[in-house]
Amino acid sequence: VMKVGDLVRFKRVVGRSRPTRAGLVVRVFEHKMWRTDARGPSVNWDKVPLEPFVEVLFGENTINLPVGDVEVIGA
Repeated sequence: VMKVGDLVRFKRVVGRSRPTRAGLVVRVFEHKMWRTDARGPSVNWDKVPLEPFVEVLFGENTINLPVGDVEVIGA
């Protein structure tokens, strides 16, 4: 389970270029995200479940990411 204070990085994905630097989890929360690859282009927020997200500090900037997009590399 990811928690505030964890050191994380983007998971490697074949065929995708992602940043390699580490970030610090500053918040864990739930959020809805419409995935067009799985649900198509017509958005219906009533059908979207909440999923775990993290707010990650990279340098001076934060970004909100689904927990499944990052991996813990240190605590």
